[in-house]
Amino acid sequence: MTYATFKKLRKSFFCISIFLGITVYFFGNTSNNKTDSLAQNYNLETTQEAVATEKTQLLEEEAVATEKTQLLEEETVATQENQLLEEETVVTEKTQLLEEETVATEKTAKNPSRQELDIPLIQHPLIEKHLKEFQKPFSINWLKKVLERASPYRPYIRQQLKENNMPLCLEYLPVIESEFKINAKSRSGALGMWQFMENSIQPFLKKNEWIDERLDPWKSTDAAIKKLQDNFNWFKDWELALAAYNYGSGGISRLIKKHDNVNSYWYLVDKGVLTNQTENYVPKFLAIAEIITNEEYYGLDLPKINEEEILNWEEVTVKKSIPITLLAKEMGIDSSILEFLNPSLLRGRTPPATEYQLRVPMGTSESVALIIQEMELPTYEHTYKVVKGDTLWGISRRYGIT
Repeated sequence: MTYATFKKLRKSFFCISIFLGITVYFFGNTSNNKTDSLAQNYNLETTQEAVATEKTQLLEEEAVATEKTQLLEEETVATQENQLLEEETVVTEKTQLLEEETVATEKTAKNPSRQELDIPLIQHPLIEKHLKEFQKPFSINWLKKVLERASPYRPYIRQQLKENNMPLCLEYLPVIESEFKINAKSRSGALGMWQFMENSIQPFLKKNEWIDERLDPWKSTDAAIKKLQDNFNWFKDWELALAAYNYGSGGISRLIKKHDNVNSYWYLVDKGVLTNQTENYVPKFLAIAEIITNEEYYGLDLPKINEEEILNWEEVTVKKSIPITLLAKEMGIDSSILEFLNPSLLRGRTPPATEYQLRVPMGTSESVALIIQEMELPTYEHTYKVVKGDTLWGISRRYGIT
């Protein structure tokens, strides 16, 4: 090979080397670019995934935070509601307490305390028994009817008790004696509002074939007050005085002497020596008096009276037998008015040949006296049974005949 050929070949190799170098560089650079591009794409995707993951995590955290916030808010609301409920409960309880205090205050204002009877009420099983009995619905209704019936007479009874300085609760004794029925009659023969036996009316009341003053609620009230006062003066104890009114003062005196001379009604009760009626008489009366006197204390509303509404009348002296119905007709009033004022007349007319104080309405006595003076009275028949000691003159004087 010649040098010139060698030079040519070397130049060709050089050119080829340069070409290969350029080619390698070109392709190598292109490959690197592709690799870099792939790497960049990968990195981008990775970054995007990471970002997406972070966003998801953030969203999840935000969701959790939101839920926690909501829970906290709900808990806060619930706590506030509970507080409000508690406050409302406290307010309600305070309101109830205030209402109860108000009711109690009103009750206290109306009836600050139970009023003690002027015959003291003791703790005793019999009293407790009758107190419970008379507070039952049936007994309350019965008591109301009795007190309504008593309204014309109670003011007079109370007035007489005051004038005689006697326990005012004795006003209620006719409740258990007669239920305030002026014509009540017992199986033993006791009669009237105060239940006098015929053998016990002297010297308090009169009774004959024309009149029976046991039927007069005003005269029998005066008689009962005198009898009760006599009993108290003897025994110095109101329970014993009441027991004697029912059983008889002689009988009670004998029981006291027989049983240790103890001057106590309750001692006799606990000894069991009284009759069942007398043993329950005083406890029953005290229970009735307690309930009526302290009606508000026991939550009751019973008929009341006005002490000033005492029935008033005038009296006319009548010396002959006059039929009540005829006199009422001449007066121009209903005969029931004169019958109410004069309930002791047994035959509907005044007794003959004796003076009788006839009750008439207020403001009519003068006119009634004139009417009686001018009345032409029909004759009447009367049968009289002669008793030992009678004389014809005495009988004729009694009946105004000759």
